[in-house]
Order: sequence, then structure tokens, then C-alpha cells
Amino acid sequence: MSYDWKKIRKIDAHVHILPPERLALWKGEESPWAHADLEEFYQIMNEYNVNKAILVPTNDGRLYYENVDRTNQWLGQMQQRYPKRFYAFADILKEGAYFYEDTPYVLEDAIKEYGLKGLKIHPSNLNLDMDSLEMVPVLRKAAELHVPVMIHSNPCRVGFHDNCAPDKINKMIQIFPDVTFITSHMGGMKWQDALTGCTYVDISSVLPEFVDLYGIEQTNRILRMFGPDRLIFATDYPDVKFTNTEEIYETYCDILNQMDFSEEEAEKIAYGNIAKILNIKE
Repeated sequence: MSYDWKKIRKIDAHVHILPPERLALWKGEESPWAHADLEEFYQIMNEYNVNKAILVPTNDGRLYYENVDRTNQWLGQMQQRYPKRFYAFADILKEGAYFYEDTPYVLEDAIKEYGLKGLKIHPSNLNLDMDSLEMVPVLRKAAELHVPVMIHSNPCRVGFHDNCAPDKINKMIQIFPDVTFITSHMGGMKWQDALTGCTYVDISSVLPEFVDLYGIEQTNRILRMFGPDRLIFATDYPDVKFTNTEEIYETYCDILNQMDFSEEEAEKIAYGNIAKILNIKE
């Protein structure tokens, strides 16, 4: 292999940076969220040649603002403050009984007023099944606005969080074939369901777990089954499984350096696929 993942240019397509007021609540705590700091992350970006990053919210007012419009406005400001370095996806919250009525307008304002580039859906935090009829209006609005939709998919406990399972995402992909979907975390331990249906998948959070569970060779086979045209580099910074944030990129680069992708294939995964989705030219 003639390239090094630490050195090739990358877009991290799944990054969490907290607003200052929320970050202040975590400072001094032994929690990865204490490192969801814009300035700290910016330094790490430069060290690991992360050329750009996609800031994604969590559909959780405890981490971001309880007022979803305020969160989206702040995310838009981050794009303006760091043009061509940060792109951001819109937040949504389930407030009261009118999610299906209100959320399309929240998304429209986020895209048209604040310039955000896509929609992030975290079904588990919303306490909604991804294939619920309540999701239809906001997905219809995403189709109308021609923006991609990223969906958290890591059903990590038996009987819990199954509302984000890949088979539920696959139903919505069939209903909305004109929407570009990104399934985050490769569908977790239900990755085989993501393999047979989901379109793009990001490798955030779950890649080190695959290595721990399956070993390097089988992880390579799994990534190969998805293929370089579907995979998107992402880390879930500041991933809760790591206590040292630099360890996140060291671990990802070390694992990916042991995969058998050609340099051209690695460039697609690291940069090209998400750049194509977001129409990033530079």
C-alpha cells in the first residue's frame, strides 16, 4: 500500500461539536462530551489531514439547544465561521404531538434560512420508529429540498433502540427513491440488513467494534462487501468509547491502513463519496 490514511485528505462525515453553553456543562467532567469543543477538534483536523467535517446534531435537547431553531441557527453560524471546512446537517426534535406537522417547516427553515446541507435523524432519541408514518412529511420535505438524509442506525441492545434498525430505513428508501440516504454506523450489529438494502453507509463508531468482534481480516471482508462506492469515512467524534480524542483518529487510520483498498478506492471512501453527495467541488 502506497498511501497512509493519516496523510490522505479526509472528510469526517459524522462529527459532534457542542454549542458553547452546552459544552460548558461538560467541562471538567470525565466524559468524551467535554471534548466536543470546536477549537480542540480544529487542531486534530489539521494533525490528521481532516480537510472538512460534517457537523451533525443528535435530536436531543439535552446536548444541543432545547429550541431546535436555535440549534440550527448555531450550526449555520459554524458553517459561516469556517467556510469550506465545516458543513452541517439540520436538527429536529419531537416536541408535543405535532412532530409530523411542524418538522417539515423546521427543516425548510434550516436549509433555506441557515444554509444547512442535509437532515440528521436519530430515531432512538426521537423515540420514533424510522418507518413510522410520522417520518413521512419530513422525508417528503427533504426530497423537495434535494438534501441528503443521515440516519443513526446502531440498534445496540436486544429489545431497545430497534427503531433505528436498517430494515426500517430500507422501507423509507423504497418509498423515497429520490432522497439520498446515509445510514450511520453501518447499521451496527445488524450490518447485514444494511448490506442488502441501505445505500450509502458511514463507518463511524462501529469500525473499531467490528475489529474487536470479528478481527481485521473479517472486517476487511465486511467493508469489501459494501464496497468503496458506498462507504463514507466518519468517526462519531468525540466517540464515547474513547477517553483520548486523538486516539479516535489513530485507531481509525490504523485499521483502515490494514484494509486492502487501492489508493483510488480509499480516496472515494475518505473524500469522494460524501463530496459527491454534498456537491463539494474543492
